Amino acid sequence: MVKPWSLRAGLVLALWFVLEVRCQLAPNPSYWAQAEWAEEQDSSEDGQFRGPRTTSCRCGWTNKATGRIVGGRETFMNEYPHMAALARTDKEGAKIGVFCGAAIVTAFHALTAAHCTIGRKPADIIVIVGEHNLSDDDETAYTRVHAVKDIIQHSGYDAMTYVHDISILVVNRRIEFNEYVGPACLPTKSVDLLDKFVKVTGWGNTKYRGQTSSVLLKVNLRVIPLPDCSKKYWNTPVSTTDPTQFCTYGLGKDACQGDSGGPLVWLDPETNRFTLVGLVSYGWACAKTTPGVNTDVHAYLDWIQEGIRSKYCI
Repeated sequence: MVKPWSLRAGLVLALWFVLEVRCQLAPNPSYWAQAEWAEEQDSSEDGQFRGPRTTSCRCGWTNKATGRIVGGRETFMNEYPHMAALARTDKEGAKIGVFCGAAIVTAFHALTAAHCTIGRKPADIIVIVGEHNLSDDDETAYTRVHAVKDIIQHSGYDAMTYVHDISILVVNRRIEFNEYVGPACLPTKSVDLLDKFVKVTGWGNTKYRGQTSSVLLKVNLRVIPLPDCSKKYWNTPVSTTDPTQFCTYGLGKDACQGDSGGPLVWLDPETNRFTLVGLVSYGWACAKTTPGVNTDVHAYLDWIQEGIRSKYCI
């Protein structure tokens, strides 16, 4: 028999735990107070015209005229040429389902998250470029499927903490660049993204444990302070002293399952081109009260250069 005093003590302890968790998970009130959280920061000129500074080669452009991430909306067809999908293959090499995203960075390389490649062999993955609607094979003439020749996974990747969550995929033949398929720009220097919007694209779940999207979706998320983010993840701490990650948040918007490894791009005002600043890494549920954690691409530029051993666009 449970004694009344022990039952009361248990209830008090449970109530304290709930309140403690709610306080830990509640977002900074200032985030909710800003109407911009709920707005789509988008322009028909983003990625269209050249800015005052030119890039080293053609990269990061958009296709606006050709035209669920949680809370997202559909992109135009081939709006973001750098976007790629990773799919599983069966024993015969046929596609059996998209499980992660990736970003094209050269004609032979794409970047994704290490947790998308861990435990997989090159033969297990295909890279799909030029895609929009996964359920319609005839929608766009620019879709191509590339077998993976090699996976260069960061040797320091930790599956428990998601540190160094980055991999390079080497495809077996050249990706044909055209107006609808091409690379993202890589950053030339560290950019202070705090309080800026970045764009996420993917075919992932449209809600936590929900259905994936057949069409490519996009959403804008704001970069938030690392200390605020780190407090939300006591089991997978985000370093604030030697950061290789950054965090994003949006009211009712987020990346979700299936968006992992996909690109977060920032519109560089000097070039008016989209620069690959992050890769979707992990989060707690989707579009709830915790931010998403992303791999900071700039922190790995030397590692990327060593892995691809060729020029990329900046």
